[in-house]
Amino acid sequence: MAERLDGSAERINDLLTAEREFAVDASHQLRTPLTALSMRLEEMIAAANYPDVVREEGAAALTQTERLTEVVGELLNRARRSVSGAPTLASVDDIVAQQVVEWEPAFRRVSRKLEVTGEKGLHAYVTPGNAAQAIATLLDNALVHGDGSVTIRTSQTPRSVVIEVRDQGKGVPPDLVPRIFERSVSGTPGGTGLGLSLARTAAAADGGQVVLVRPRPAVFALFLPHAVPEAGDKPVVSGPA
Repeated sequence: MAERLDGSAERINDLLTAEREFAVDASHQLRTPLTALSMRLEEMIAAANYPDVVREEGAAALTQTERLTEVVGELLNRARRSVSGAPTLASVDDIVAQQVVEWEPAFRRVSRKLEVTGEKGLHAYVTPGNAAQAIATLLDNALVHGDGSVTIRTSQTPRSVVIEVRDQGKGVPPDLVPRIFERSVSGTPGGTGLGLSLARTAAAADGGQVVLVRPRPAVFALFLPHAVPEAGDKPVVSGPA
């Protein structure tokens, strides 16, 4: 009986831990689209006397609302222990363009540029929501912890499509480099330390990977598979793409 009680207590503790982690992860993942939506609405208010600008910002806000709905759906699927969507052949250009639309106002507000370079017309087998979440996290990381212009660079290797996010800041402190993807590890006081961990989890769900290619200046890369990944497949990482 004592063993059974111990086992029950352990299972209950595991369930409570999982619920707490889900709540924390959900709040972090919802923060990004909500922040972007808030910025769009503020832009609309500021441009109230310019109908063309209001229409443009309104369309962007609607896109953000749809993105927020997707995030909520993915979180609910995760809570039900179901798959958030099957990977499909998706346009990398479209995924990146969506993130530029969402994040460009945030960088513009602090007088920083967000640029896109590299190869065009690339496709990868991904769940678009997972890829978007990973890129959004890397851009948020560059906005908060980086400096100067931020560049999204797309390229490919024989097995992967690579999306790099690089900035011109001081980079990742040496003591954080080995632990940068661990939960609760943050480079700033008061930071949650969840973003990069969640980005890596989102990428891994589709057989991809997020890596720190270079610590100073920081270059993070999202590797996405060209084809449906098989068990055990991992991208080959050999430095900046």
